[in-house]
Amino acid sequence: DLAAVQEVLGRDQRLAVLLRTFPGIRAPGYWSLFEAAVRVIAGQQVSTRAARTVLARLAASAQGDGGPPVFPSAASIAGLGNGQFPMPGRRRETLLALCRYCSGREDDLDLDALGALPGVGPWTAAMVAMRGNGQPDAFPEKDLGLDKAWARLPGPDTDLKHHAVNWRPWRSYAANLLWRSLCL
Repeated sequence: DLAAVQEVLGRDQRLAVLLRTFPGIRAPGYWSLFEAAVRVIAGQQVSTRAARTVLARLAASAQGDGGPPVFPSAASIAGLGNGQFPMPGRRRETLLALCRYCSGREDDLDLDALGALPGVGPWTAAMVAMRGNGQPDAFPEKDLGLDKAWARLPGPDTDLKHHAVNWRPWRSYAANLLWRSLCL
């Protein structure tokens, strides 16, 4: 409900400016929780641009012969050799654990199962909840982009984590406003 989002986030002077700059901001989502999890894990600790490159290389490796390009299945990713993962070993192991868990049952993934996988912490879980489940109140604390965006906004020097509590139940929208502000 856009009116409710604007009412809650508009109480914050810093976010009110962003709401006027980016009216109607929505949280982008992915086709499935599995796809969101793969994308978020592949994008851990790298820029959005680097994450796109990593995902494109993974998808191309997992694609196989013929057919239109589609998001790779868990089994196809799990079947790749270590050299086909353009990422650090720990991230590769997290992604492989996810794909082994989901192989043949991508639609069965839930946030509790995701959170139990090695290498999945609060940031990853919040990003997947936001992008894969469309949860309006997920907030990826300790996100470097959010911290950078918050620090750039005029106003008193306050801790983002403490301040974000005031944005409930619409913290996902606030996060998207802050990320979008980095483009200004």
